[in-house]
Amino acid sequence: MEGPMAGSPGLEEKPVPSAASPSLSSPGAIFILLKSALGAGLLSFPSAFHKAGGVTPAFLVKLVSLVFLISRLVILGYAASLSQRTYQGVVGGLCGPALGKLCEACLTALKLLV
Repeated sequence: MEGPMAGSPGLEEKPVPSAASPSLSSPGAIFILLKSALGAGLLSFPSAFHKAGGVTPAFLVKLVSLVFLISRLVILGYAASLSQRTYQGVVGGLCGPALGKLCEACLTALKLLV
């Protein structure tokens, strides 16, 4: 079926508005993306904490992470005083060559997996 002819009586074409089309700046687009990503993440926190067992397990995980962080900083501070160049070298010097090699293997696996 064909459309109406240009000269048909009773059918008028709507005028096209001459206003400029809306545009979005780069900072505006970045803000919208961040807002949507953070909003979805923040809304999922209660569910994630409930599935993990509540606030207590989350606090314990953070506490264990803090212990490892502090121990790593102490070891790296000791490395600076010995002028060791690597973390593996310090672990090998403090704990023996076997644990130094284990540390090297773990760090290599971590770098390959990340």
